[in-house]
Amino acid sequence: MNSRYQPWLLAGLIAATACDRPADTETGARLPDGVPFLERDSSGVLVATTLGTRARAPAGWVVDTVPEFQLGEMEGDDPYLFSRIEGVQQFSDGRVMVLDRANCELRFFGADGVFLEQKGGRGEGPGEFQPNYSCDLEPSPGNDSVYVHSGSVWPSVSLFDDHGRFSRRVRVSWVGRRLPRVYGVAGGRFLGLDRSLPLFNENPAARTAGMAPEPGMAYYALFDLDTGVPVWEEAFQGAHEYRIMPNSVYDLPFDILPAAILGRDRLFLTLGENQGPEILEYDLSGNLRRIIRLAEEVVTPSRDDIEKLVEFRLAPWDMTPEDREHFTEVQLGDYAEMPLPEIMPVFSRLLVDDVGWLWAELYRFDVRAPKTWLVFDPNGEGHGSVDMPPDLDVRQVGRDFVLGVWLDELEVEYVHRHALIGRE
Repeated sequence: MNSRYQPWLLAGLIAATACDRPADTETGARLPDGVPFLERDSSGVLVATTLGTRARAPAGWVVDTVPEFQLGEMEGDDPYLFSRIEGVQQFSDGRVMVLDRANCELRFFGADGVFLEQKGGRGEGPGEFQPNYSCDLEPSPGNDSVYVHSGSVWPSVSLFDDHGRFSRRVRVSWVGRRLPRVYGVAGGRFLGLDRSLPLFNENPAARTAGMAPEPGMAYYALFDLDTGVPVWEEAFQGAHEYRIMPNSVYDLPFDILPAAILGRDRLFLTLGENQGPEILEYDLSGNLRRIIRLAEEVVTPSRDDIEKLVEFRLAPWDMTPEDREHFTEVQLGDYAEMPLPEIMPVFSRLLVDDVGWLWAELYRFDVRAPKTWLVFDPNGEGHGSVDMPPDLDVRQVGRDFVLGVWLDELEVEYVHRHALIGRE
């Protein structure tokens, strides 16, 4: 990989070390290399900067690799058999709820793992979900209420208490858009996403090789939880695609979608492609209130990275050495025609824990690489990094635990809770 400084970051580093620069007007605090931790940019937005070496250093918190709690069985009673886990949530009293998407059941288990009760399910009644409609559990950090998004012709968010008692259902009104995903509920708001795909000219006579004329887009909106009407919405550039004649279409390598999450009283968003090491923080009215940034070199993708990407993508396929060599050459040839992003992505996923800290998963195109998350305190300062168990799909982080979904070699799903050790 090649590395270089982004112009805006290099300028900030040079300016910060100049002897005639005044101390930060917000806090007066400076990082070890003279970079102010907190300052305002030219538009008046706060910028919280942490040295990348500090943010990436181990935080001193350890996630135990052996789970302390497990739900799920390969064979057994129905409540313990999961077909597709769409959400897990631990409540403040230690009980755990699992949403199984196949039947949209809310299954409640005691702190000892014993099944307690079941709510929701498919049907037409209050708190039930219509057949063939999706259902997804939405995070609500530090809140024991349960929120379930259901995608349909008329999408909705259903509200339950921590025992599965149905409260109400909010129908979503988003003119001209769908609502396939929701990313959190907090402060009387919920965050929704719609996407559009890159657009090619599909007239066979007009087809040409190259980049799609229009990239995909990611449309985010904050909705009022009482009315289902958006109070803020904004479009961000999504993914690019590239056509190799005559009919092959590829996603551009290392070109990822924006990622976002709604915390207790703020929205966090990272833009993905060519964004660099920063996260945007908005209030619940959609006003940009802070930029969380790492002061570090950014990495430019190289052709060596392309070779590693092709090797990773072909690794699962059972083929002869001759076939593997052939397909490797074909894919490398196709990728050789494509432009690479200027910057390797830094963050791929965001999560807010139960005490309001932001967790940002570092990008990795090879899922066999370690899962590392950077942790930021409520002021936007990088606290350090935490490694997660390699096969755990993290869904919730508490003060002293990490809860997620794990698949065995037969792809049977389980809920695992791991102890988070060392956090004060």
